[in-house]
Order: sequence, then structure tokens, then C-alpha cells
Amino acid sequence: MGRMLMSSVVMVALLAATPAPKTQPLTWKVTGSDVTFEMSSKDLRAMRDGKEVFGLQSRKKGFVDSITEGVDATQDTTDWEASQSFNVLSVVGPWVSYEDSNGGYTGGAHPYASRIYVTEDVTKGKDAFNLLDVFPEKDVLKALKADGYVRKFMGDPKAFESAKTVEALLASLEAGEDCVGFEYGLDNVKRSVAFHHVEGDKVAVRISFGYAAEMCRGNMYVVGLLLPIPASLQPALERARTRQEGFLMKDAKAVKAPTVSFKWDGAKSKKP
Repeated sequence: MGRMLMSSVVMVALLAATPAPKTQPLTWKVTGSDVTFEMSSKDLRAMRDGKEVFGLQSRKKGFVDSITEGVDATQDTTDWEASQSFNVLSVVGPWVSYEDSNGGYTGGAHPYASRIYVTEDVTKGKDAFNLLDVFPEKDVLKALKADGYVRKFMGDPKAFESAKTVEALLASLEAGEDCVGFEYGLDNVKRSVAFHHVEGDKVAVRISFGYAAEMCRGNMYVVGLLLPIPASLQPALERARTRQEGFLMKDAKAVKAPTVSFKWDGAKSKKP
């Protein structure tokens, strides 16, 4: 009896000591393309022909280079610091949407800080995606005009109501006490977006705007629109909604979408 009990104890100890299997990255191929995504808790990558065409961890060198460019070893940067993070929000077809946050101090009068959404088409490059190419501009314009938050910032109500383009509508808005950067917002409407959820035949799109003045640095303002789903987008959106390929923003936490962060600290100067 004692020997059997000892054997049981040994067996439990061996089982407890067995390392847990490593979590395998989630992979999927984008229908109708040669793009394969690989997502883990530490990175999101898109591959074509065995080459990375999108990645987050691989951006670290660019982050450091952007801070240290033009700075030599004789410069005292002990009070300098910088950080940047990428938080993945949604992946629909070849479109990756993420929040880009960065801040720090690298000389000058003030520190800096910003937060904005970014959408990239991994098959075409960083600035290729344009929401107004995906949805008819009249639908985006109508949704913006109907949004209660946007209407709060009407500087010229007549110009707002008569606007025939998104650009004209944004020009009719004022920053207000919230300091919303609508005046710089056409590029935001085009590219600073994420796909949140589906409601019937419409998709909820989030559009982020930056700040209008330095005193508001670091602020981000998000407008939510419900847009009719074009027939061309329906298949990819359905695959993302059901998590067969990608996912929508409402499910980012459930699928453990990654956040990748980088940090840099300055150093004492070296004598020449």
C-alpha cells in the first residue's frame, strides 16, 4: 500500500514538472491572395512568398533610428526618453488596423505624445488604404453628418449641411474645447480607421482624429459610423466576423490580439 501511494506521488510530481506546451501562432491565408498572416501574443506578421511584408517586432530598428538620427556620442541625452506601441485592432482581408501610440522627450521645448489609428493594406503598402475607395463617399458623408459627436463641432451650420464632400464637411468643423483636429482630418477619414462589428447589413467603423493644438498633445478622438456594407467587402468582412480569417475590433481581446511596445532611454555623452 505504501509503495503504491509513493508511486502515485511520484507520478503526480512528474506530471506537474512536465512543461506546458507552447502556444502555437494563429495562422490564416487571405482568400484570393498570396498573403498569410501569423499572429502570436508578441507579434503580427504578414508573409508573401516567404518574405515579411508587414510586421510589428521588426519595427524596433526604425523606432530607434528615428530617435538617434543626427545625434552623436558627444551629446548628453540623459534626459531623453521615447516609447512607441502598436495595439492591433482588427484584420479584415489584407487590411490591418492598429493604434499607434508614441511619446517622450528628445530635446526642444516640450515632450511629445500622439495616438492614432492606422490601417495598412499589406499587399500595397502603408498609405495605400483609403476608406473612401472602399465605401461610397456619399455614405461616409451621410454618416458623418448624422453623428451627434461630429455635429457638436459645427462652425458653420450652413456649410456643414450643404457639404458635398467629406473634405468640405471637415472644413466646416471647429476644434472646440475638446481640441479635435478635424482640420487635418481628411487623411484620418481615409486611413485612421478600424472595423469594429457588424450590424445586419452595416459595419461599424471607428475613425480616429488627432489633436488640433500642442496643449492637447496625446489626445485622440474616435468617431463611430455605421456604413452600408458594399457587396465587394461582404465576403472578407464575414470571414473576419466569424474569425475564419482575421477578426473585428470587438473581438480583439478574445483573440488575444498583440500589443508590441518599444522603449529607449538616453545616455551620458562620451568624451571626444
